[in-house]
Order: sequence, then structure tokens, then C-alpha cells
Amino acid sequence: MSDFDAILTGARLPEDQVPVCTRADLVAEWKRLAQQLTEAKARDAADPRLAGGATAALVERMEALRGQVEESTVEFRLRALPRKRWNELADAHPPRQKDGKVHPDDVALGVNIETFLPALVRASTVEPKLKDKTWAALLDAEGELLGEQQWRRLWKSCWNLNVADVNVPFSVAGLLTSPGSGSESGSPEPSA
Repeated sequence: MSDFDAILTGARLPEDQVPVCTRADLVAEWKRLAQQLTEAKARDAADPRLAGGATAALVERMEALRGQVEESTVEFRLRALPRKRWNELADAHPPRQKDGKVHPDDVALGVNIETFLPALVRASTVEPKLKDKTWAALLDAEGELLGEQQWRRLWKSCWNLNVADVNVPFSVAGLLTSPGSGSESGSPEPSA
């Protein structure tokens, strides 16, 4: 028999971690080098006399870049807001109205996405602890600190922490076997 009081007093809001690379230019360079590496490996396979030289130099450059990317990546630890705080935040950023109609960009989420999403990200961020000036630069839609893809990863994670269903995970065994074969499937989704 469970002690429901103990279970409920041990409740925690969901959390997530989102890595944000502040040097996306290095990631783009790494991808360019990865394409060159693929081409060099194909050339080396076609003519074994060419094997090694270009491939080794590319791998070395890629490893150096990977280290720089890791050093320039900030891990954001995010936590869902308590219900009261979520509702207060949403109420503070109502959808924009024009001619008695909700702005088309605000319809899906039911809030003013231009003001709500930056406020949500800031309110949901547990770490890193940032100064107001840094937050202003980070959340500036016209700024150059976050690309669109990075921004979407941050706000979507915050949104999902607060509104997505929290389900009991499937058994790990379902991830390890494919139906009927008993062998490892490599499938990220369990069989239902």
C-alpha cells in the first residue's frame, strides 16, 4: 500500500536541459568539414594510393572545432512553472487584438507570443543565472545571440514543460526488443 501523502509531498515540477551553442558559426564549419571528409573517404576508397592524408587532416580540424563548440555551449536547465505563476504570466501577456480579432500569430498559443515567450523562457530558466543586461541581449528578437532554431528549442521546451502531458514512461524492455523477434531493434519508440 502506498503512502499517498509522502508521494504527493515529494512531487516535483518537470525539468529539461537545452544546450545552446553560442558559436553556431563553428557548427556550420564542422558540418562543412564533415561533407569534405565524406568526399575524401570516397576518393580514398576509389584509389587506395590516396588514402590517409586529407582524411587525417580533416579529422584533426573537426576534433579541434568540436572542442571549441563544446566550450561555447551553454546548458539551460529549465523547469515548469507552478500553475499560479503560469496563469499570472499568461494573463500578463494576452493575445493581441486588431479590429476585434485575435492576431493570427497569437491564436494557436492564446497569448501574445512576442512578449509571452521571452518572459516564459526567463521565468522557466533555473540555470544559468544571468544578469538583466545579458537576458535583454539574449531575448532581443533583433539581436544576434540566438538564431531562430535555438530560440525555438528554448521556448518550445519551456512551453512543453508547462502544457504537455506527463506520462509514466514505458518499460525499458520495450525499447530493447522488437515485437516478435526478441532482438535489439534500435527503435526509439516502444511497442505498444
